[in-house]
Amino acid sequence: MKLKLLISIVVILNMLFAGCEEENTYPAELHSMPLFNEQQNIGMLIGFNESNPPQTEDSISARWDEAIEKGMRVARLQIDWTDLETEKDNYNKDLLRNSLQNHQQQGLQTFLLISVYDSEGIVVPGYLGDVNIGSNSLQERFNKLMDWVIPMLINHDGFLISIANEPDNEMNEITGLAGQILNFYVTSRDHIHSIDKRMAVTITLTEGGLDSNISGVDAILEEVDVVCWNFYGSKSAMESPWYLVQDEEEIRKDIQRMIQASKGKQIVFQELGLWSGGYILDSSLEIQNRFFEVFFSEMEKEESIRAAFVFQLVDWSPFATGVMLSLFEEGEVPQSFLDAFAESLRTIGLIRYEDGQRKPAWDTFTSYLEK
Repeated sequence: MKLKLLISIVVILNMLFAGCEEENTYPAELHSMPLFNEQQNIGMLIGFNESNPPQTEDSISARWDEAIEKGMRVARLQIDWTDLETEKDNYNKDLLRNSLQNHQQQGLQTFLLISVYDSEGIVVPGYLGDVNIGSNSLQERFNKLMDWVIPMLINHDGFLISIANEPDNEMNEITGLAGQILNFYVTSRDHIHSIDKRMAVTITLTEGGLDSNISGVDAILEEVDVVCWNFYGSKSAMESPWYLVQDEEEIRKDIQRMIQASKGKQIVFQELGLWSGGYILDSSLEIQNRFFEVFFSEMEKEESIRAAFVFQLVDWSPFATGVMLSLFEEGEVPQSFLDAFAESLRTIGLIRYEDGQRKPAWDTFTSYLEK
């Protein structure tokens, strides 16, 4: 009896220790964010303006502090690889470290975007030359970048990294791109998991891409640790005009469609927004607010939606808008598109660029933070 009892105890202890080891390694097949400390949370991106009027700067600071006071515990950080590796093996580690430390000191967990392939194409350091996303040399250099980025991200309470933003925009247009994106993701994810299995890795896709039957999206959704979407409350890019806003039922249907496409995986919304302009666009302050009310009320019901980031706190400035429009070659798109696009940027925020005045959507954002 004593021998049988001893054997039983040993077996039980082995099972317990094995269970602890498995829990700490966080297998990738769990499709979760082991480093995320919240059940659900919402955050925001401040914006891309180089400068703002003094009263707007004051409002930005006040709104940020207010959001933290009301319960914001997540932040999003977007940095290009070209800024982190200015020359081969010359890393600007302080750029990332300082931003992460700033978030950590405010009690914020960070979702990092280093978009190697963005909606406009590949974004890599110049020394790599004319490479594509399937290049072995690109993969080797990106893995080397991750060797120091991932430990730094984890040490400063990071919980997720996305390595491509909206590649689905071009996957139907460029032959072989979908396969290259998938291979780059899988190889990068496996390398990041070899550094620390707790770090969740993803690719950010567009909600509108679900309308386009883009070849390769399902394969990406199958592989990512968690699913990451960009979602705006307007008609699909396949519809014309693209800037027509959705009603409440259409918003809910799109949310459910993204949940179904995610197939039970946890979800993060990297960009969430709707413009308030009504001069060219068919929106308004009330319509913008309605979008956020509908989204956040649906998010409350859906445990799979773990985090969402408003794009963005402050409207784009005239200068920043002009820089964006200058990226379009003359005659490339109709002037009517450029005018509508400019108004969408100039009115996308939760506060006004000109004076920092809060829009109704700001109060909705903070009310759901408190919940």
